Amino acid sequence: MRKNVWFLLFLLFSTLLCAQPAVIINDGWVKVSVLSNMARQYPYPTDYVIEVRALNRSMPVEVSYLMIDNTGTPQQPSTNFVMKASNFDPPWDGSCFFKTEVGGWGQAEFAQNPRYLPLPHYRTCMLLLARYENIYAVFLRENDGRVGYRVLKGGAFRNFEVPNVARVEREGNEFVVTSLGQPVEVGMWVEGRYTHDEVGGWASPAYAARTKRYKIPHYEMFMMMLGRYDKLALIIGKENDGQLGVILFTSSNNWSRGKEVKNLCTTKAQGTTLYVTATSSNPVEITHFSFDNTSWQWEVGGWANPDYAPKQQTFILKHYTPGLIVLNRYDQMVVIAYNENDGINGVILLTE
Repeated sequence: MRKNVWFLLFLLFSTLLCAQPAVIINDGWVKVSVLSNMARQYPYPTDYVIEVRALNRSMPVEVSYLMIDNTGTPQQPSTNFVMKASNFDPPWDGSCFFKTEVGGWGQAEFAQNPRYLPLPHYRTCMLLLARYENIYAVFLRENDGRVGYRVLKGGAFRNFEVPNVARVEREGNEFVVTSLGQPVEVGMWVEGRYTHDEVGGWASPAYAARTKRYKIPHYEMFMMMLGRYDKLALIIGKENDGQLGVILFTSSNNWSRGKEVKNLCTTKAQGTTLYVTATSSNPVEITHFSFDNTSWQWEVGGWANPDYAPKQQTFILKHYTPGLIVLNRYDQMVVIAYNENDGINGVILLTE
């Protein structure tokens, strides 16, 4: 009996400990917290919610929120993508994209401050917070009552080069992409719309121009990957009132050399084949989201499904289409962007 009492006390203490709010951003402009919703005090059927609070009355927080579908498998990726405007209520079928403001003034709903967003169970979410040149991206995932997250911070856009591949400049409301001697692959995702192009390419006459211009989406979240083979750059951004905030990554590697996530797994890609090996007793949760809106979720070294059990597994990656991969277990999380072409796979580590 005494052991049972101590066990119940331990469970109660653990629940209270897990229920404490976690502040993940607090910089004077925006505060973001993960709050317990075990008592359903917030109007969502989720154990946790995200609180977004604007801290400066003259700086509303623009919120873009992508909840990635958790029903697709590597063999049958989900193709369902739903634009939900600012309606955060279920059902959340497919991959859902929402957009709103916190502490704003354009519409009555934008004035709400703070604003609460659901954090569904066992589903990877990407939250973008922006105002002019202030910008954050947050990847979150809850499982077994534990929330893992990674925060990326950006700033104003600056012209840059992908060495020996491309020069990228901003002129007004356009990106100007110039080939430095070889084809430049350009893939852009804009709130569910995907386009692919080349600069200085030869596969199609439409690809041949050595310099091309791409309109910067107005007031829309976007992800733009450009480069060639294992030399890639990724821009995550949002523009408003002519001001552009971005999170920029210009360092990439060839994924065939392999990457290690300490105490979790190793990954290596050869062509469109991805090898993932669990290196501990913990399952490796994998979420894949492609710029064409297909997605899937799986585990390596897991136990909830017999197909999850092998500690080394292979997966087929997208050909010639940029994608994001999240590898995690509870508070361990690594976010990767990649693009494959001609059997060469470039990889960008968005988090370590």
